[in-house]
Amino acid sequence: MELKASVSVDDTYRSTAELVIDGESFTVWTESDVAVDVTGTPWLPTLRVTAMRKGLQLAITPAVDNTALEGSLAAQDVLLDWFPEMLQRTSTQAETAAPSPLEQDRRGVGCFFSGGVDSFYTALKHLDEITHLIIIHGLDISLDNHVLWEEAVDRARTMATELGKELIEVRSNVRLLHAKHGPHWQSQAHGAFLAHVSLLLSPHLRKVYIPASDDESRLAPLGTHPDLDPLWSSSDVEIVHDGIEADRVAKLARIKESAVAMNHLRVCWWNLASKYNCGRCEKCLRTMIGLHIVGASGQCTSLPREIPSRAVRRMYLNAAGEGGELFARENLERLAELGEADTELVRSLSYAVNRNKFQEFLVTARFYVIDVGFGLVRYQARKLFGSNRPAKTTAL
Repeated sequence: MELKASVSVDDTYRSTAELVIDGESFTVWTESDVAVDVTGTPWLPTLRVTAMRKGLQLAITPAVDNTALEGSLAAQDVLLDWFPEMLQRTSTQAETAAPSPLEQDRRGVGCFFSGGVDSFYTALKHLDEITHLIIIHGLDISLDNHVLWEEAVDRARTMATELGKELIEVRSNVRLLHAKHGPHWQSQAHGAFLAHVSLLLSPHLRKVYIPASDDESRLAPLGTHPDLDPLWSSSDVEIVHDGIEADRVAKLARIKESAVAMNHLRVCWWNLASKYNCGRCEKCLRTMIGLHIVGASGQCTSLPREIPSRAVRRMYLNAAGEGGELFARENLERLAELGEADTELVRSLSYAVNRNKFQEFLVTARFYVIDVGFGLVRYQARKLFGSNRPAKTTAL
């Protein structure tokens, strides 16, 4: 059995892969506001992990870069070592071609940029080197959430201008491929997707930074990782995993000095609310507490000035995985180091991490019934009645 992919590029801006998986057709695409790579190379990372989930041979046309092909096989070895019970080894049927003669000195350096803590840290750290910021619709903001996307991309354009960088805007439905055929997006696939976009932008970029999600103390098998991301590189594009030397508080201490970051920071994972930052989810609260720890409480204008104690007590720490509780305990330790042993914030955060089973049940039930359940109802209502559709534009 095989995963067959036929890649084509439409008007140099959209790369489409027509797939046949287990005899079923599926169309996956990624487009940009700049010209994209016309070969099959950019699809190697995303389709490799999909084929591994199914145990299928990967057959891809047109030809691919040999360095990228060998790197994808090396990445496969890493993923198999990490997830031996979830993924399978695959083979490849593809022609290889020599890299195209690109002018290295004229291509820039990119950085994936959501406007979050990790991406701001890497962008500011390499500000003199980076020439382009990359934002993706379909990554953490769903393709049909137009309201949030329009605000996010408008702010991203402003941030890029204020930082003196060019913004590359990308849209993709690749996440739908993984939702249907696997593998797991967060643990195995999202790094391959970022590599896919990196390689797709080879006509413009010779190097791309992927901001690290975790610091050295937290490194664990994950879809994006310093041992994995560079393996997806090609002859034309170097992919770099950056930022593991700094934990989240250290990153906040760095970015608090940037007025751009303090005016536009976007950390919220609860995107169903169509709010830039909701100010009440675990990640928003975690960030507000971190800013308090580094002496920047109230300075970030894209988050509430005050930390709502009641919301801290009620926050569902595992909403975005196990990291929430770890971050909460680390923040308690940092607050203790600052001499805050009996403040309202410390009491609320202590309550959140030390809830008994019944209290945890109530918090969990509230999260899934009210936050998730009612959130989905409101989101579907907005889609149905048009409030979440793109604004109409008038032809010039």
